[in-house]
Amino acid sequence: MVPDPRDDSPTRDVSLPDGRTLAYAEFGDRDGEPVFFFHGTPGSRLSGSLGNDVKDEVGARVVAPDRPGFGASDPQPGRGFADWAGDVAALADELGIDEYGVVGFSGGGPYALACAAHTPERVTRCAVVSGVGPPGAERGDLGFERVLAAAARVSPHLGRPFVWLMARVVERAETFTDVVGEQGSDLAGPRYGETGRVFLADFREGLSQGTRPLAAEYGLLYGDWDFDLGDVDAPTRVFHGDSDENVPLAAGDRVADEVPNADLTVCADSGHFQPIVEHVRDVYGWVVAGDEEETGE
Repeated sequence: MVPDPRDDSPTRDVSLPDGRTLAYAEFGDRDGEPVFFFHGTPGSRLSGSLGNDVKDEVGARVVAPDRPGFGASDPQPGRGFADWAGDVAALADELGIDEYGVVGFSGGGPYALACAAHTPERVTRCAVVSGVGPPGAERGDLGFERVLAAAARVSPHLGRPFVWLMARVVERAETFTDVVGEQGSDLAGPRYGETGRVFLADFREGLSQGTRPLAAEYGLLYGDWDFDLGDVDAPTRVFHGDSDENVPLAAGDRVADEVPNADLTVCADSGHFQPIVEHVRDVYGWVVAGDEEETGE
């Protein structure tokens, strides 16, 4: 029997100043350098388990919180990116962490940038992996997500029917390929181990509270952000696949161009999901390097 990714690390939670509960899990080296990982859309803390052995080797203590309304975290209607930066800082305070790196995957990319912009005194380094670009950035070729994003930007209520269809696909899927199609078909291959299983469980956990939180998130991601990329002062590295159909490489190019202290690492022959799997050592090794020599490819 394949183990459930929920068993990789127990779910914990903290009470935030406004009374909400924020759920999280920890992975990697518990005595290592603290790094907060922000899941995709949909997604949850479970994707923080990807490459767990590598995170341990590079000395990264990875804290993976569920965003409001996803997984086991309480919803927060009307939230913005600044609210998330405050939630992460509050969680760090509870864990006794003063400074930390941030890693954002896919829809979590803007949240990593937001932490660096809104709480610059806390964030040491910022990595964006296959991240959604800012307003006006090029969108992917997936027509379903284009329609969903456009509807959710007008109103989360308009986006909910499309999210419901997505949730049904995820619920009925037997493999991750059933959800994302051929672009992710090799994620169950030998070189990835059980990566596809983790992603499928991650999607299901992310949708466990229904359609409203995901519709609201699409409206936030594809609406006007409450920060400028020029406000990100932390050293930043963008990791992006050259064959990404969900979020085109042009979006990663724009982030790397507009963030003052940013570099772009193009992951060859990689789609949307491969960089967070195949380049996990490069991502976390760079984030925890501090002032030391950066980890190479």
